[in-house]
Amino acid sequence: MGPPDQLSDDVIPNKYVAFCDVLGFSHAVENEFERTILLYKEFSQRISEWPFPERANVSVYSDSILIVCDELPPLLYAVQSLWFATLAQDWLIRGGIAFGKYWEDRSNGNLFVVSDALVRAVHLESTVRVPGVILSPEVEVPLGTWFARFCDGPFAAPLLHFDGLNVVNPFNPYWFLSAKNRVAQLLIKYPQHSAKYEWFLKLAEHVGDDKALVPEEVEKELLAMGAITNRSEESTQNT
Repeated sequence: MGPPDQLSDDVIPNKYVAFCDVLGFSHAVENEFERTILLYKEFSQRISEWPFPERANVSVYSDSILIVCDELPPLLYAVQSLWFATLAQDWLIRGGIAFGKYWEDRSNGNLFVVSDALVRAVHLESTVRVPGVILSPEVEVPLGTWFARFCDGPFAAPLLHFDGLNVVNPFNPYWFLSAKNRVAQLLIKYPQHSAKYEWFLKLAEHVGDDKALVPEEVEKELLAMGAITNRSEESTQNT
């Protein structure tokens, strides 16, 4: 038998790939199996009913979630939706988003995937030590994605720059206070994981305080373009 037919580069598309892990799920399965099954059924129902972007392909395997998309904005929105679905169960997620070649075959109920983007996303997720979904360095963020924060406020921003990381915004105006309260309760319930919960609550504090939460070089570029005004000068004029 000869070697398999070679695929030319132009038939293997580049896609954005998010790989996310539901924190604490494995521990719950091992220690509260029946209760976890009930919660997981609620979670799966919420996932199936939630209006994820049509262009985002979502696959769930136990506590691992794979989201694949041709474009970055709908992928970010899908991850934000995933945040809502998991926070509603008092679960947090951790993950990585990468960009690169992606090949898959779905047949007979099976999914076969070969992707350098998925490899990078999985590796990034394994290195993340906070409850956040982080962008890999090769992912180029359009300037307009950051501009949304200045145009419509921190809840409208799909991305936040915090603690040196570009993270998917886990909040919106409808579940911001609920998310804070749920995580504050988890901090009390599971003090052994306090560092993770405190990081999330610190991010929430910055969002609530209307911090810019964009990379410094991006803010400078938007200022130079005249797309935004100097926030400190604007604050001084309003006092």
